Amino acid sequence: MNRISLVVLLEQLEELVEKAPEIPLTGRVLLDADELLDLIDQIRSSVPEEVRRAEAVSVEKDRVIAEGQQKAERIVAQAEEYAAKLIRESEIHRQAEQEARRILDEAAHRAEEITRGAEDYADQVLRNLQEALEKTLSVVAKGREELAERSSASTR
Repeated sequence: MNRISLVVLLEQLEELVEKAPEIPLTGRVLLDADELLDLIDQIRSSVPEEVRRAEAVSVEKDRVIAEGQQKAERIVAQAEEYAAKLIRESEIHRQAEQEARRILDEAAHRAEEITRGAEDYADQVLRNLQEALEKTLSVVAKGREELAERSSASTR
């Protein structure tokens, strides 16, 4: 059978429904089941092979599209994950550089403090030594004066 007979069969099905007696107040009709099933069998047998193949192609197309969509979603997810990884690595790198600068600044500040402390300590030690030497020189000078006075008193 060809496409025209399929259209004719569909029209017969429509006519069968339109001519069927209505059940009052329900919007339903009474159909002869045998007649309806016979018409459905005729329609089914008249569906060309191309339509069947087209349905198979349509199903395959839907499967391929769904598979492509899943693959695209996986690729997008992988790209997003990679971008997030790059951002995390970039942030880690930035934080590491910031921490390195902080450590270097802290080390330089600490080195300055140690240097100042060492210089202050050395100055204090030298000041104490100078005071001790000045006292010692004063004692030595006094001792020499006394010695000189004794020496001059004994020669008289």
